Amino acid sequence: MKRKLCILFCILFLVNNTVVFAKQEAPNRMAESNKKTDPPFLERLMKHSLDHSDINNIKVENNSGLQHVFSINDGFQERVLRKVVYWLNNSTLVNGESEVFIANPSNKVMIKMANDEVITFQPAYTCVDDNKRKICTAKEGELIVSENRKKVILKSQKLYDWLMVGWRKEPDGLTKEELLEEALFSRYLDYLGPAFSEFFMCPKIQIEPIDGDPRRHIIYASALDYSGHHGGDYSKLTFYVSDSNQTGLQVTNIKIMKHISEEESRKQCQTYD
Repeated sequence: MKRKLCILFCILFLVNNTVVFAKQEAPNRMAESNKKTDPPFLERLMKHSLDHSDINNIKVENNSGLQHVFSINDGFQERVLRKVVYWLNNSTLVNGESEVFIANPSNKVMIKMANDEVITFQPAYTCVDDNKRKICTAKEGELIVSENRKKVILKSQKLYDWLMVGWRKEPDGLTKEELLEEALFSRYLDYLGPAFSEFFMCPKIQIEPIDGDPRRHIIYASALDYSGHHGGDYSKLTFYVSDSNQTGLQVTNIKIMKHISEEESRKQCQTYD
């Protein structure tokens, strides 16, 4: 009897350990599988298929120690991520290796991806020897992007200008024009009622006077729903407003376009060329 109990105990012990081991291995295999299916940054860059939502933050710093971090978790700073990704996707590849990667550039960017990978880019340099001294000069419009030990040279004048100067001028909040646009949109959105309260992301309005009369306007308004910000597809609200000293305010042509494309959502939020 004791022998049978001992054998039964051993069998149960082995089965239990096997189940525990399988449970521990499953997440590891799943994580490894996800890593394998995640395309490298440079591969997506070459295909112009980078997405700002894959980025955790962008850190910019210069060789004087000044730095700024733009985070995906900040609704206003997210615009900067969108802008940088847009410029990267619209950059062109430069053939050749005459440009130089230096250890202490004037400015550099570190992109921390959602998977914790870190991508860097900095100006490309050309160097010449002058009386036994090496003098290096940033090459206008060209950048070196590095992923691990792989490097590519890109040309993007707008991204180059932003890296050299523009990032320091990024406003901490909305401009006066954007504040006015949001204030007007909020005023008109109130007339639609609580059923449309989710549509406040990236509001845009276009105003035209009616028959040249500055007291009467026709407004075309649009915005995205905030719920799409949490990983789902965006829906887009559009409507017209007639704002007149004669007839008051009238809202017409209210439409909701569900599951709009990524390109359409970027266009709605885009504030750059």
